Amino acid sequence: MLKKFNELTLKKKAYLIGGLILLVIVTCFGLLNRQTVAVSLVFTQLSAPLILVIFTCLVIGFIAGSAIGISYHHGKAQELKGRIAEAEATIHKKDRELVQYKEQVQQLKQEAKQ
Repeated sequence: MLKKFNELTLKKKAYLIGGLILLVIVTCFGLLNRQTVAVSLVFTQLSAPLILVIFTCLVIGFIAGSAIGISYHHGKAQELKGRIAEAEATIHKKDRELVQYKEQVQQLKQEAKQ
């Protein structure tokens, strides 16, 4: 477990540690506030322990944030794939030009010998 933690980048370590700290804070807050609260939804009203309400909100926020992050990274990956394809096409074009120039050099060398 410690080996895997050491392989993480500094940014990922910060997110992991921050998430664990947030989890401890929310858990302590929830355990200290065990009263039942009323949650008004669109068409109904539910009564649930405060810790469950807090945990549910935290999970929904995590899912929403993850979905936004995944969407952003997917778009960025598509953009980079397009740039890679353009770069490969440019490389292929330059390779063909290089072959043509080498052939021209060979022809000029042969003409110079004659």
